[in-house]
Amino acid sequence: MMRRRLYVLGIGVLAVGLAGCAGGKAVSKVKKGEIATTIDTPTVESDRYIEFDGIGAADQTITNMSQKRSLSESAGRKIAEEKMLAYLKGQMISADTTVEQAITTNQKIQGLVQNTLRGAAIVKREWTSDDGCVVTLRLDKKKFIDQVKVAGQ
Repeated sequence: MMRRRLYVLGIGVLAVGLAGCAGGKAVSKVKKGEIATTIDTPTVESDRYIEFDGIGAADQTITNMSQKRSLSESAGRKIAEEKMLAYLKGQMISADTTVEQAITTNQKIQGLVQNTLRGAAIVKREWTSDDGCVVTLRLDKKKFIDQVKVAGQ
């Protein structure tokens, strides 16, 4: 069986506060089949949700469009999850403890973080004209911090 290589573009955009309310729509990142030249990243930290974008691409020698899109979506999700993990590790649980510090000493918190990544809501998938994919993940950051605090007790 021919082994397919998955190309992952190391482009991820952290977008904090794009979804100011529970039903907020993710902002489109693709225009006319192309990734927007500029992607705004709001810095408002008071909002409840955080969103992470990952841009993925499949091997362009794959001729099956469904396979190409599936692989690019998986790559985009992986990039978005990596950005989310980096953000989550930096969150403060208490005045002197970050999530990253708590993960190293508490297996329950480590499991919670991994489950959070798997359970993050995909709020938008956009395919480009060359079958690349921009995946937008959303997370309720207050709910996450509350769960980590409970797991740490």
